[in-house]
Amino acid sequence: MVSPGNYNLTMKNGLFLLLFSLLVSAATAQTDTTVFFVAPTGKINNPGTKDRPFASPAQARDAIRKNRVKKPDNCYIVYFQKGNYQLNEPFDLTAADSGRLNCPIRYAAYPGDTVLFYGGKRLDPALFKPTTDPAILRRLPPESRGKVVEISLKKLGITGFGQLTQHGFGRIPEPSPLELFINAERQPLARYPNSGKLLIGKIYDPGSTAGADTLRGACFGYEYNRPERWLEAPDAWMYGRFSYGFCDDHLGIAAIDTTAKTITTAHPHIYGVFPGIYADTNYWREMAGRSLRGYVVYNLLEEMDEPGEWYLDRQAGLLYLFPPADFLNAPVEISITEQPFFRLLNTAHVLIEGIRFSTARGMGIYLENAHHISISNCTFSNLGTVAISAGQPLQNNRQGLNREGSPLLDDWRSVNFHHLNILNCRISNTGTGGIILTGGDRPTLVSSENIIRNCYFNHTDVINRTYAPAIKLEGVGTTISHCTFINQNHMALALDGNEHRIEHNLFEQICTDTDDMGAIYTGRDPSARGTIIRHNHFRNILPVDKDSQVAAIFLDDGTGGIDVGHNYFERVGSQGDKELFGAVSIHGGFGNIVHHNVFQDCEVAIGNNYWLDARWNKFLTSPLILERLFEQVDINSAVFREKYPELMRYFTAPEPRLNKVAENVLINSNMVLNGFGEFFWNHLVTEDRLQYALEKIEFRLDKIGPEY
Repeated sequence: MVSPGNYNLTMKNGLFLLLFSLLVSAATAQTDTTVFFVAPTGKINNPGTKDRPFASPAQARDAIRKNRVKKPDNCYIVYFQKGNYQLNEPFDLTAADSGRLNCPIRYAAYPGDTVLFYGGKRLDPALFKPTTDPAILRRLPPESRGKVVEISLKKLGITGFGQLTQHGFGRIPEPSPLELFINAERQPLARYPNSGKLLIGKIYDPGSTAGADTLRGACFGYEYNRPERWLEAPDAWMYGRFSYGFCDDHLGIAAIDTTAKTITTAHPHIYGVFPGIYADTNYWREMAGRSLRGYVVYNLLEEMDEPGEWYLDRQAGLLYLFPPADFLNAPVEISITEQPFFRLLNTAHVLIEGIRFSTARGMGIYLENAHHISISNCTFSNLGTVAISAGQPLQNNRQGLNREGSPLLDDWRSVNFHHLNILNCRISNTGTGGIILTGGDRPTLVSSENIIRNCYFNHTDVINRTYAPAIKLEGVGTTISHCTFINQNHMALALDGNEHRIEHNLFEQICTDTDDMGAIYTGRDPSARGTIIRHNHFRNILPVDKDSQVAAIFLDDGTGGIDVGHNYFERVGSQGDKELFGAVSIHGGFGNIVHHNVFQDCEVAIGNNYWLDARWNKFLTSPLILERLFEQVDINSAVFREKYPELMRYFTAPEPRLNKVAENVLINSNMVLNGFGEFFWNHLVTEDRLQYALEKIEFRLDKIGPEY
């Protein structure tokens, strides 16, 4: 039986995965289903039928609330009909909008329709006019005069441009300022140089470092003549690596002295600025990551000399562009929306299906204190921050430092999540990451039962090129399986917490532009244990820079209790200039097991940087590690003593700090460098026995990636 004005539905959806489809189908076979429709062309006074749809998602949500007063046992579906949906504020779902276990509320694209939640504004290329202002022409490169066009955003009613701010390592991401897209591709702010980097000259003042009482920018020399052009630039910025190769930064320029040939930055870099040209080869700190050190200068009207480069005069509201070929026929867009499209706050038993989210300064979906939520068959692209975040809104963040002076990388507003499923989604070209996920309860080791499955991640670090992983994972008991991770400058998976399963995934072309990093990275918490990394294929994980150290799996800074087995490592890992890294790299930790893997064409299979007693004891008694062992969790608790009895001996009678490396197969690969370990039954075979080797380790890589 279906209520008047409702649409009868059998709830069959071949794309929807796992238990939800069975539960929903069973529920609708026994329960009335009320269906509402929403369309971009809908009307406020419409009843929400297919032919007379609502005008907004909020209308459908409110209709469900009203309808449930009389029909509390009904199931509910909201179908979005084809078109672009632009929201002035987030679509909020609260506890009042929760479904039931056997009857979740569905928000879905109508079958066969393309539904786009859109946070941008389309600009008509015909409205761009040639730039004729003499003051602007004088600042442009001579070769660009007569080619640059402009458009007044103020005349279009657009006045909120956002601000360029310091961001990168050590800063929790905020929504991006306005960005420009042509043919759905981000366009670069005018910059110098167009490719490559500028080297840092003599350091006159490295600037203040993390924890200083007062903030002070750096002052360093330059050895090129271009800055003479930039003296009229009101808001010039630098992007680059100013210290170590694993961290990037964006620093404003406070002053340029063309006589002394120095640049003074408006902001300090967290470690202080290190020299590039004049680095002391005897000083490890100055040599670490030196080959990546350098910068570009951007937001310069004076350097607009390539098609696609642009500049926004925020005071006048004028956008200047060096138009690319066929510009007049191209879709031209700017990002506007800073808020998430969807916010699920204290919500449960909701399904979001088949929707595209694109062209915004913020994120796609934000969740807080939510459980039994499924996000499936969705696409996220060209977002300023991330696609999905559980617990971190990435707005108005609390910036600061940990106890030992390292930067805060997270600002959790909620960690109360379980049974979150992210299935069959595509996430690409996001600014500062893909998915942020936590859940379960670490002190009691209660599992979240969260799942990320059959998803595709591509280039989730467009704005922040370091520490913007495809997945940032914390908590307990999440499974990540059958996903593809490709084209990441830095890490693909930032791993923390306990008892996760990372399996049947493909990692390819990760860590291409970094140093001292791994495609899967974890570190600095010996209580974060019990994770299994198995049946994954790591392929072509090599840095562009030959001096950089990268790994497929990096167990950094005291990590222990991780099981790495039944994986296939193919052309993975770079020793760099320190010769300490391998395809699997372990730094200081112990109790890890690396077994039944195939290493093919790897410089080194296992990199092991062993810590002597003094360093280990200093690490174990540091304020940060004591906080993580006894405050964030309590390794003396009954649950931890039972699950991880080895932790009890960390302080009383530490065992030999060894890692086990067993029954691996090496093809054209070396085994290990530096340190102690337990090695047994590892094999060397020739390349023609690859299939034998994969069968021997029982490697299985099931079908991966989204299935549309």
